[in-house]
Amino acid sequence: MATLKELAQATGYSIATISRVLNNDKTLNVTDNTRKMILEEAFRMNYVSKHATNRKNNKEHYKIGIVEMENLQMQLSDTYYLYLRNEIENCCFDKEIETVMLQYDMENGIYKSAVPKTLDAVIAIGQFSEDQINAMEACTSKIIFVDSSPCPERFCSVVPDFEIGIQQGIDYLINAGHRVIAFVGPEYSMDSVSRRALELRRKIFKEQMKHRMEKGVKGLLIDIAWRETDVAGKITDYLKALSTESPRPTAFFAFNESTAMGILQALTMQNYQVPEDFSLLSYNDSVLASMTQPQLSSIRIHMKEMAQMAVEIIEKNMDEREILPYRISVPSTLVIRDSVKKI
Repeated sequence: MATLKELAQATGYSIATISRVLNNDKTLNVTDNTRKMILEEAFRMNYVSKHATNRKNNKEHYKIGIVEMENLQMQLSDTYYLYLRNEIENCCFDKEIETVMLQYDMENGIYKSAVPKTLDAVIAIGQFSEDQINAMEACTSKIIFVDSSPCPERFCSVVPDFEIGIQQGIDYLINAGHRVIAFVGPEYSMDSVSRRALELRRKIFKEQMKHRMEKGVKGLLIDIAWRETDVAGKITDYLKALSTESPRPTAFFAFNESTAMGILQALTMQNYQVPEDFSLLSYNDSVLASMTQPQLSSIRIHMKEMAQMAVEIIEKNMDEREILPYRISVPSTLVIRDSVKKI
């Protein structure tokens, strides 16, 4: 078990700063990334405060299994899932809930952990097959899904409201004067066992743009593979193929930051400027959105709040023998930065 001094040596921050972060001092002027790094390092080094140690005999401590999609390529192609897991782990850390990572053994159809433990609940992040869900139920009956809602009659879930998010993005671009908007993303994504599933954001964009055609607004679809590694190449080919007779988009709407960064790279390679020549709107609003030049206007998925809600549902489940399954749909927020221009 680590000490504050050892944490200070590992992170490079003072003992006073680390102590205030671990005590959730909101008056401390440090960045969210600094808070996250200190919390993650404390968790990794198994730091337990004296205050928490003194409370152990008075408070029941839970063990929660964390399950991620087995498709690592999908996780890495959309850092949203990595940030979401970190938020859940941080929330559990704040509440002194122990987390255990579970891995799916496809051959035997069971979930395993590095250190076998009895679990009080499971939080599952992403999309899962029926076999995987059954394997989770073999670990515990208390399961909550984050970012998907399978079997809503059986399980609680917390999901982003893509309907609201896409509508916010379309309305924002239309109000900025754009009448030809191109959505860039996969037609299909993959679930955790590589089955094709319709990409919801693209589907919603297509449906919503139909209702705006009478207002002179046209929606275009630029499809990329769900794990496309060369978005810039695809967009470059698209730009070169544009003719004077083709509907020319004035704005691109990317389904995540990785896609938006590929679009930005392609436009730069073709000597176009954002937002002077083309506007660009992204989705998710992870830390990547503010690391580009220009910084990306984006639809923010509230990952921290989703994580908090998931853990609160787990705590409520612990207090009650049975709970009626319910689904929480978390609305998004439009974050305006520098990548969209009024025309």
